[in-house]
Amino acid sequence: MNVFCSLIAFLILSLCSNSVLAINNDVQDLEQLLKQLVNEQRESNNLVGLGAVVIQNGKVIGPLVSGERKKGSQVLLTDNDKWHISSITKSFTATMIARLVEKGELSWNTTIKEAFSEVDGLNPGWNSVTLDHLLTHTSGARRDIPFFDNFKKTADGLERMMAREKVVIKILKKKPKITPGDAFKYSNAGYIIAGVMAEKKTGMPWEELMRQEVFAPLQLQSAGFGSPQDGEEKLSQPWGHWNKNWLSTILGMKASNIGKKVGTQSDITPIAGPAGIIHLSLKDLALYANEHLQGEQGRGSLLKTETFQRLHHPSKNNYAYGWYTDPQQKLGWGTVYRHTGSNDRWEASLVILPDINTAIAVTSNESYDITIQSVQEIINQLVQPLTESYNQSIQLTAKVSSH
Repeated sequence: MNVFCSLIAFLILSLCSNSVLAINNDVQDLEQLLKQLVNEQRESNNLVGLGAVVIQNGKVIGPLVSGERKKGSQVLLTDNDKWHISSITKSFTATMIARLVEKGELSWNTTIKEAFSEVDGLNPGWNSVTLDHLLTHTSGARRDIPFFDNFKKTADGLERMMAREKVVIKILKKKPKITPGDAFKYSNAGYIIAGVMAEKKTGMPWEELMRQEVFAPLQLQSAGFGSPQDGEEKLSQPWGHWNKNWLSTILGMKASNIGKKVGTQSDITPIAGPAGIIHLSLKDLALYANEHLQGEQGRGSLLKTETFQRLHHPSKNNYAYGWYTDPQQKLGWGTVYRHTGSNDRWEASLVILPDINTAIAVTSNESYDITIQSVQEIINQLVQPLTESYNQSIQLTAKVSSH
């Protein structure tokens, strides 16, 4: 009997060891593919820099990076570099507000009238607009804040809170662009309004709320705000890059400047924070995506399962709370939660594929049409191999379990 039991144990151990070896080999193959895709896309399209990471079944693959921190510097990107993710910030803001909802400090049905009850002169068209409307782009808010407010720079803390609220009140004194709740209208301003509602309720700046409710619990130690800071311009972090092909049209630049890529540490105004100014490393972005991936399956740590499911459930135009949720037939990838980001200096794309327990993030420190195409091509080329990898892991798990 002891010999028989020992033999069974040996067989099970052998199966487990072979399974682990197969999975490790698969991960190495995926890392090699990721490296190849990032290098090929950057080199063939002459991009300044490009990076990508995958997380599947909780295992991080990468990050893989290619290119320079600043064009012509010969200072190469590293795995731990920080990337500006622009509008991917919106899902972070919605996640933070979801935490406040679960704590009872806000409700999805909290209205602008309730949040700004002490402010006179607001247009009555906003009275019934809720946080739910604002976070699903159905509030009727204009796309962006007023033009000249885009150039305001404010200190962190109370000064920024006051400046943010002042800009929001200016918007709310004019009637919504469309009837609230009637249609989808993408709105950076709507997310800023939602951020101010959270600030007013808690008395804390949006930045501090993000640190407290999202960054710290998930241990996203690289996360911050604005373009990654390069102390004393020593290229300790990547710079974003304008491409003057399109700027020349707007600003009337000289022909000799057209087509040049210009490094910059500038960003949009911090007043627009809730709509798009977070930066972080690719690994931390993958960990954030994995929290959403696991969360709706009941394995998250930040929120209840039903809250994650709400954040991913689309309203109009297949838009949820900071996520586009494409119909399955559109991309042929099964269920998809995704968002892109650009501040005209950086590009980023985050895609979650719950059917294969996978998330993909691709970033660039350059903004131009060809950059967007490169980012999307990397994702397109990864989906099928990742699907095969996931199916193989399921088969191996089933094989071990059967013994």
